[in-house]
Amino acid sequence: MSRRRLFVLLGLAVLGAVLVACSSDDSDSGDSGDSGGDATEVAVTVTSEGCPSDLQVAAGRTKFVITNDGANAIDEFEILEGDHILGEAEHLAPGLTGSFTLDLEPGEYVTYCPGGTERERSTLVVAAP
Repeated sequence: MSRRRLFVLLGLAVLGAVLVACSSDDSDSGDSGDSGGDATEVAVTVTSEGCPSDLQVAAGRTKFVITNDGANAIDEFEILEGDHILGEAEHLAPGLTGSFTLDLEPGEYVTYCPGGTERERSTLVVAAP
């Protein structure tokens, strides 16, 4: 095998490895760890107004499935505890869906939809099971 062919093959192998490492999987991005068990799935829709105004879930493992319903100015949904981002779905162009899974304790959290015209921030209430 010629030296040139060896370098070309090596370069292609490195490129392939980089592409695989940089690819993303929308399933459970932002996962806060695997504690086992099934997650309760909650559908969340962001609109041009911003985050949902009334979002309540039971404590425990929760999978948030976020859909952008035509909000051009909003491309992410976050759940915050204070200034700490617990989970987020990004790159949510209109019509796209993303998800993440969290283990939530009872309490109040902040949802954040940057660019919302009415509700950039809203409250997520997590009730005891």
